Amino acid sequence: MSQSYDNTGTAALWSNEKYEAGGSHPRLKGSFYAHRDIKQGEQIDIALWDGNSENPKAPALKGKVSDRYVADGGAPAGTQAADSVPF
Repeated sequence: MSQSYDNTGTAALWSNEKYEAGGSHPRLKGSFYAHRDIKQGEQIDIALWDGNSENPKAPALKGKVSDRYVADGGAPAGTQAADSVPF
C-alpha cells in the first residue's frame, strides 16, 4: 500500500533550464496547491524558503500558501466570520 503525500497549501519553484539573462524565459518556474477554493482576484499569501538541497532535481525554493493574515484578530480575507452575519 503506498502512502500519498498531501501537497495542500504548499508551493515549489525550480530553476528554469531555458533561462538566459536578458532573455524572455523566467528564471524560476513552479506551482502551488490551493488549500481551499480561490476566487478570481483574491490575494493569497505565499512564503518561500531556499530549497537547500544538493539534489539538482529538487526545487530551488519551497514554500507555504495561506490565507491573508489579519492583525486585528478578524476573519482572514476570503472568509466570513460566523458573527458577522447582518441578521
